[in-house]
Amino acid sequence: MNCKKVIKLISDYIDKEIEETQREIVEEHLKICRRCLSILNTIEKTIFLSKTLYKRKKVPKRIEKTLYYQIRIRYKK
Repeated sequence: MNCKKVIKLISDYIDKEIEETQREIVEEHLKICRRCLSILNTIEKTIFLSKTLYKRKKVPKRIEKTLYYQIRIRYKK
């Protein structure tokens, strides 16, 4: 699988919303591709930091959904 396809699947990969065969293919690609691994790590850290920050403050559900939607759209292209 090439980088473009892997990047499109990263969000679903993180959310565990892809088939097992695709998951395995993505994981194999991540073992050899530093660029895609870096993208994955950056997204995971962003999610973690966002959750950590927002645990301290109450974020309106509408804003949370909009932000999540925008992140997913950007990485599905």
